[in-house]
Amino acid sequence: MVQETNTVDFKSTVVDRKPCSITIDVEVAENVASCEIENTFNQMQKYAKVDGFRRGKVPMSIVKQQFSSQSKGKAVENIVRKTVLNALDKEGFTPIDFPVVDEFDYELGQILKYRFSAQCHPKVEVKDYKGIPIKKEVFKITDANLNQSLDALRERNARLVESKSLEIKKDSFVSVDYEAFDNEGIPLPEITSKGHMLDLSSENTLKGFKYVLVGAKIGEEKDTKIEYPADYPNKQLAGKTISFKVKIIEIKEKQLPELNDDFAKDMGTENLEDLKSKVKETMEMEEKRRQDMEVKKQIMGYLLEKNKFEVPSSLVAEQKTVLIEKMKSYMQNQGAPRDYIANQIALGDLKFAQEAENNVRLSYILNSICNVENLVVTDTDIDVEKNKMKASNPGRDTDVDKYFSEKRENITVSLKEQKLFSFLVDNAKVETEEKKGMPLSKN
Repeated sequence: MVQETNTVDFKSTVVDRKPCSITIDVEVAENVASCEIENTFNQMQKYAKVDGFRRGKVPMSIVKQQFSSQSKGKAVENIVRKTVLNALDKEGFTPIDFPVVDEFDYELGQILKYRFSAQCHPKVEVKDYKGIPIKKEVFKITDANLNQSLDALRERNARLVESKSLEIKKDSFVSVDYEAFDNEGIPLPEITSKGHMLDLSSENTLKGFKYVLVGAKIGEEKDTKIEYPADYPNKQLAGKTISFKVKIIEIKEKQLPELNDDFAKDMGTENLEDLKSKVKETMEMEEKRRQDMEVKKQIMGYLLEKNKFEVPSSLVAEQKTVLIEKMKSYMQNQGAPRDYIANQIALGDLKFAQEAENNVRLSYILNSICNVENLVVTDTDIDVEKNKMKASNPGRDTDVDKYFSEKRENITVSLKEQKLFSFLVDNAKVETEEKKGMPLSKN
């Protein structure tokens, strides 16, 4: 009986080598392969099940006859496993995961040949991460900005009341019953609706309804046709012309709450001045968040531009899949049809690939900076963050402790990122430009 060994003699030749990948040809002598097959047959004989024979008592001739193909596959698998990592060690190449066999050639009694490829992490030496030029715009909150936010708060808390106007206006809310028909006049009951509320001021309301309803009165009936684009999310309507018979049931308008102490109390504050103070504080926090995001965006863009290197294609592929799944999940939650989502994914293929490559390369860049600058998160950092959360959540110490225990890894990653970007900003060349007020949003 031939004894199984843990190593196999082989010859290997590097076919192609790049910073993050390698392709190697391997040859194993025919006697080695034959020996491995004999070992495999011996192992199979111990457990083979054949009618008329007890387990372990099947004659070798029958084992070879019935399990030849299976034995060959198992033997080749063993040889590849015993040689592929040794071939990589020979070249000083540390793979990210197990290599992939690309080509294979073997017949009984011949030399076993195969080609495999593997990927590794790149060697990263980050350049120009100190002195990054940053242009930072700082918008100061003005009275006009504050008033706009207060008006938006009133809008969100408005209620619909019966309109004083007898005619529908461009900003009216209209309750309608409508029937739908295809281009041959056949009713479409699945599209028909009663008591449907239309906000004529909304960009999402179809223009075909807006044009025909403005100026109409309660009880009037209007006919309109709407041509839906071919890429309309609702495939039942996409590319079709639908006729609608619309009856106006009710006209409503928004009634905004008065900006006074009573409204402020309804919003959970003491009085109007307190409400203004808290709204302004929220606006300042949002502006600070906007500034940080813009600075972070500039830093990442600069680092990517100054540090171009190859990254493992397998990691890029994984990241691309994550991005696609994220978009797919979002669109599914919005109710988009499956074929529409598939089309959007196909259209964005190059964009996803580039974003994935940038994300992977940036992760190497940031990790390298952390290692070089010894930016680590300590137990003290964790405790400080925990105490901050306890201070802002009085009476919930147990919940906070549980959260930090369960989410410690995620919290550590977040704190490390904060520490890293604080370091980069502290060492950047920041040019600050103050603006008199934030750009007023369009209504």
